[in-house]
Amino acid sequence: MPTYPVKEIIDDQPTFEKPLSEILGECKRGGAIKVLTPLEYVTDRQRRWYKGVCLPHLVKHDENRESAAWWDREVKTLCDGLNLLKPEYLCMANGEIISRLTTKGVGKRKMSAFIEEILAKSVELSWGISPPEADLRKK
Repeated sequence: MPTYPVKEIIDDQPTFEKPLSEILGECKRGGAIKVLTPLEYVTDRQRRWYKGVCLPHLVKHDENRESAAWWDREVKTLCDGLNLLKPEYLCMANGEIISRLTTKGVGKRKMSAFIEEILAKSVELSWGISPPEADLRKK
């Protein structure tokens, strides 16, 4: 889903670089637009960096050809995920309940700390991950 930064707020309504009618025209039939607060926008971009830059980089440069799911668990384990991320419980088809850590619903402060942990481990373990924009690392 594309994102459109808010240019300014006029009469309590967001205005965008493009006219709203053009943005709505790009939506699929039955689609929706989600307007994020500035804080939600930052945490959304932090999650996108993790899933769209960090994990694909690790998968691409892995000599053992591990999957993105494997790297996701590995990074969350090595980078203090138990203290910074939220547990999510899933019920499998066979009735088994499994737990995993998720970035959904995690605030900016904890996501920033998680990113800093990732970057520290990247240096320590020579992962070679490039840091996100500076505004995604502020606490």
